[in-house]
Amino acid sequence: MTLAMMNTHKAFKALQLAGVSDQQAEAMVEIFTEMQQDNALSRADLMKAGEGITGSIKELDVRLTGDIRELDIRLTGAIKELDKRLSGAIKELDDRLSAAIRELEVRLTNLDVRLSSEIKAVDVRLTRVEARLDRIEKDIEVIKADVSALKTDMRWIKRLLMVMTTTMVIAAIKYIFS
Repeated sequence: MTLAMMNTHKAFKALQLAGVSDQQAEAMVEIFTEMQQDNALSRADLMKAGEGITGSIKELDVRLTGDIRELDIRLTGAIKELDKRLSGAIKELDDRLSAAIRELEVRLTNLDVRLSSEIKAVDVRLTRVEARLDRIEKDIEVIKADVSALKTDMRWIKRLLMVMTTTMVIAAIKYIFS
């Protein structure tokens, strides 16, 4: 109330300074004060409005709490359903992968057995080839010795033939010139 009186007093003084007569300034300040009081809300009005707002807030809170619970229940259900579906899909995938791994293990075992038997067969053949190569090497050594002996024999035969040819030529010359 003091603030309103100070404002009216200031307004009165301002009007006087502006050159308005005292009566007119007083009338104008009165009109201004009445307008302010008409627009001002009483404490009861404010309490009533506050109670209405509080009620609305409580009602909104109750409604939102219910909506949140309902949404929470729906989301929980959806999450559980998704979890079940994903668990099923993961189990199915795990089963398929396990079956594929078992199949690969069987195939690898079969391949290992086949490769082992093939390696043994190749090893046997390689052993035979090595034995043949050893015999061939021995035969080559024998042939080398025989060739060496033949070379020596051929040299002697060549020498003998030369001697015989020379002797025949000498005999023929002797016969021709005799």
